[in-house]
Amino acid sequence: MRLWAFLAAAALCAAVPAMAQVNAQQSNKRWKQADACIADANKQVPDHTAEAQRQRDQLANDCMKLHKLPPLTTIAPTDTPAPATPPSN
Repeated sequence: MRLWAFLAAAALCAAVPAMAQVNAQQSNKRWKQADACIADANKQVPDHTAEAQRQRDQLANDCMKLHKLPPLTTIAPTDTPAPATPPSN
């Protein structure tokens, strides 16, 4: 009986690292795909204007959606800030 319990515990200990390795490989694939989506968007729209940033964000999110990845948070400003008024004395 003890031999079976030992063998069952040994089998479980051998299976846990293998499962962790599979999860790590899946996670690495997802990160690589996300990086590829961002790199492709940067190649398509290399400008550094606010409009170009919005366009890059949209391209990257479309790619992420295509590959069933979560969308990125936007880095482009949503609107142009109002000019600062000087302080009154």
